[in-house]
Amino acid sequence: MATKVKTTNSPPWADESKKRKSSLWILKKGKDSVRIEKSQVNHGDFYIQKDKDRKLTINSLQARLTFHQLIELGYKLQK
Repeated sequence: MATKVKTTNSPPWADESKKRKSSLWILKKGKDSVRIEKSQVNHGDFYIQKDKDRKLTINSLQARLTFHQLIELGYKLQK
């Protein structure tokens, strides 16, 4: 059985109209924080890091899915 992913909240890097120059987004839930950063070397890749753990490299699809999962878990995007 396939599960549906709600895409009501698009990732901030997917919104072309805002033309944000930022390549770093932080999601917070209480004391926990997750950083998603766009790679400057490989333009299709992203780095993800929770608190002070090691930084992982993921592709754009994984970044989008991770962003939606974090939102569903109660994380809020910092402005």
